[in-house]
Amino acid sequence: MANLQIGNMQGLPTELTSFLTTLQAQIMNVQNRTDQLERLAAENARLTTELDHARTTIANLQKQLGSQSAPEKNFSEISLSNPAGAVGAPDKNNEPGLEASTWASKASVSLPVTAPKMSAVPSARRIAASVRMFALPSGPSGYEYVYIPRSRRLKHKEVRSSLRTLGVDSSRLLDIIFPARGVIGILVHVQYADTFKAKLTTASVEILDAFDPLDPDNVADPKYASLSTHELANTAAMLHHDRCLQALQFLRPHVAIPVGHFFCEEGWISEDEIPTRTTLTNATGGSLFKPGTYRGSMGVSVLISPHCPYAVTQIPMPSKYALAVKIGSLRIVCLYLPPNMPTHDVLHVLSSIPLTHDTILCGDFNARLGSVTGDYASNSRGLALCSWIEERSLSVVNADLAPCIPTYISFRNNYEISSIIDLFITNMPLINPSLHIATDLSLGSDHRLLSLSFTYDLQHSTNMPPPLRKTWNLSRLNEPDVHALYAHIFTQNSTSLLSTLQDIVQNPPLTRPNIDAITDEFNLLIYDSLNSSIGHRPSRPNHWKSFWNVALQTAADRHNQCYKKWRLVIGIDKVVWWTKHKHAQAEFRSQVQQAKRQSWHVFCQSMERDFSKATSKIKQLKRRRQPQHTFQHDDGPAVAAATMCDYLVTVYSGHILPATRPPAPMTTCNSVPFASDDSPFTSPIVEEFVQFMPNRKAPGPDHIRAEMLKPVKTHVSPILTLLFTVCWQWSYVPTISTLLKQDIKVLESIQDKCLCMIVGGHATSSTIVLKHICNLPSMKFRADVLIVKFCIRSHFLPAQCLLSLLHRHHTIYSSLVSLGKTNLLSHLPPTLKLQSPSAVKNHFESIREAGFTTFLQSNTQVLIQACRPVLGVDPILFLPASHVERGRLIRWRMGWLPGKPKECPCGSDHTSRCHLLDCPLVPVALFEQLPQPDHDQIHRIDFAITSLPLSSQEPRPAYWIPLLTILWHIDIICNPDGDYSHETEHGALWI
Repeated sequence: MANLQIGNMQGLPTELTSFLTTLQAQIMNVQNRTDQLERLAAENARLTTELDHARTTIANLQKQLGSQSAPEKNFSEISLSNPAGAVGAPDKNNEPGLEASTWASKASVSLPVTAPKMSAVPSARRIAASVRMFALPSGPSGYEYVYIPRSRRLKHKEVRSSLRTLGVDSSRLLDIIFPARGVIGILVHVQYADTFKAKLTTASVEILDAFDPLDPDNVADPKYASLSTHELANTAAMLHHDRCLQALQFLRPHVAIPVGHFFCEEGWISEDEIPTRTTLTNATGGSLFKPGTYRGSMGVSVLISPHCPYAVTQIPMPSKYALAVKIGSLRIVCLYLPPNMPTHDVLHVLSSIPLTHDTILCGDFNARLGSVTGDYASNSRGLALCSWIEERSLSVVNADLAPCIPTYISFRNNYEISSIIDLFITNMPLINPSLHIATDLSLGSDHRLLSLSFTYDLQHSTNMPPPLRKTWNLSRLNEPDVHALYAHIFTQNSTSLLSTLQDIVQNPPLTRPNIDAITDEFNLLIYDSLNSSIGHRPSRPNHWKSFWNVALQTAADRHNQCYKKWRLVIGIDKVVWWTKHKHAQAEFRSQVQQAKRQSWHVFCQSMERDFSKATSKIKQLKRRRQPQHTFQHDDGPAVAAATMCDYLVTVYSGHILPATRPPAPMTTCNSVPFASDDSPFTSPIVEEFVQFMPNRKAPGPDHIRAEMLKPVKTHVSPILTLLFTVCWQWSYVPTISTLLKQDIKVLESIQDKCLCMIVGGHATSSTIVLKHICNLPSMKFRADVLIVKFCIRSHFLPAQCLLSLLHRHHTIYSSLVSLGKTNLLSHLPPTLKLQSPSAVKNHFESIREAGFTTFLQSNTQVLIQACRPVLGVDPILFLPASHVERGRLIRWRMGWLPGKPKECPCGSDHTSRCHLLDCPLVPVALFEQLPQPDHDQIHRIDFAITSLPLSSQEPRPAYWIPLLTILWHIDIICNPDGDYSHETEHGALWI
């Protein structure tokens, strides 16, 4: 178009002149952009030609390179040097000084290039599949189930293998089902159906053309035997519906969609159950999500607020998909019903839930109820759930309080998909209810957070959770001023308790004093002294996590803020805030994982530094994994305890005793026949036991620790002495049953089994050496010691106690007569029976040591004779060493190292204990550093282990490292296939 001249515009109206001027400017702009596009197109064509030429050149070079490679080599060399071959001749255009650089010589390095792999010749079946992929659709379309009989129960793999033997192309078999007893259903494309049937007919396999998968006769499960014909027909349709959905989960996406339409046309599934293309691929081609795979382990968890003032009791449920708790008379059942669970299994789980008058069902049902909740669609599970709700007169809380508000929001093919599948179902009228669905809260899940609140009367429930344990910062007792203040307050406040105990001991009452009240007063005295000196420390909440910090809280707030902004904004800003939300979410998760890893490393390091803490933690973990058999009640632990007390009252009420009973013995004195001087408890003994009490650990509910008693042991020892005396005067010991030889044998086998489990031995491993190095007495000796202690103590009991009365009036039935015939008790000196328990204990140890010495003299085992003749814990169990090195020392003691003799790698002899002393594979210089025994009959390694110090406080001998190194060499010689990558030849990882 030619440009308009200004002269030609004269005489025209002003508006027309302005329009023509604007139009002329727009035309010029379009013409300029057209010229620019033409230039870019020409440049693009030129670059495309050069790229094609470069690709052709590269292909030719690769062919030449492959043809020039030697047959015996898998690679060829590409020279990167200059054409002249002189590395030191740099280009004139290079910068000055480049010829002196050391990197200039790297250009001539020859790099190996892997020869191209020869691909296998594709099979005819793969070629046919590739041809079908690029062929235009022709012929009939659709799918068909071919039903054939089966003689027994088969697996899918067996069916495919057998059909492949008959000449069937197994890749054309889309699905294999077992719709009835003795029937197999095979899904194929209609274009392959005739070929498939022809191969089956040729192989004399009958085709069941008249089979109907919806026939009620196909339901042969005995649990449906009581259903009517109509109900059986519905059950058959439901089972076939579940089989179809399961088949769609394992089909490829491009096949699952048309097969889903085929199922829908047959009326087996609904239209909304047809799968969509949800397979996503990342930049590297890896699949990120596939239909039929679900994250997590399909578990259910219930989180109880630590501030809940009522006791929450878990109710056992028969299904693993349900978790029920009870608060007073209110039952809350949490459910998770996976999407791939068949509908009949869902109804079975729901029917197994006991519905009381106040029950709430909540969770992810994966059921769409359609118009009931205001959802725009429904599925077969939702229809079945609606029928189940109507039969039991239940109500859906979502339908009344939050209709049409989705609880599940996801995105498929850039479209938002929402549904209402998280439900609250109840059979009780809710007072002042409110249901909040947090659509603006990001939880890293497609499900929204639902919060239901209502008013409920729990005044009849008196179940209160147990009080929190009192805690103090006991480390402050190491400060001198705090220590002195605590001792002063305790001394000042303990005057009243001390006088009370002295009065009870000096003037014993006729009735038993309330020892529990005295103990509580003593505990309260310590607690008040601690509160007045160091102050009470609030307990840590149950939901507290050690790795949570301010930075994580800030990242979490940022994450939620970006998500709320994304939900609120409209237009192009949604893209911006969604990107920020994803970045904030990734950053938050990264910080959480980093904090958890750091917390775990700190925990592991603390376990390595403190061995007692590590063993305590291991015991705690084992205790948690062991099943706890406790008596529980639906109304809580308080009601369970009261019920058990009432039952014990009825058991020990005496209603089974005879009506006529012998009269009680008459007492001739008005006081207890014991004075404080006869008490076995003295202040030095009490102070000694206080000194050796474990720190940060105390049995019983009183929570008294050694840190509380040690600062005031000089003041607390008189109180404890008097308190123990009172308890000793007014207590008795129950009778002990006599153990038979069979019982002793069972106990010994249990102890041996536990020892074998600790050291990793087999069931028949000998534990004699392990018992000796651990200083463990036999179970028979332990039982005899307990019997002797019981019999000795029974002689000092008051005449009014129950045991004395039973022994005096029912001598025939008393076990003291038979227990008094124990061999250990009969050989006990009479004077020793009147001495302190510590003297009796020392006497027992001397008897045991003498018996072990006799056992050593009569025993022919080499291993037990090589151990220490004195009873005690072997130093190899506590001297500093790694667990691998300590294991070698124990294995040597027990004879597992070198173990069964075999051919030594040196080729001169077998791997016996004697040969290893002269084996050339073990350096001779190491043996020279070991201590020399007195005579040659003692093994040098055994003598070195026996010569180790008996205390971990003493310095380790100079031959400690050579000894560990020798055992390291022996372990390699006897077990060459072991993993020794984490060790060095110098051993001792603690160095």
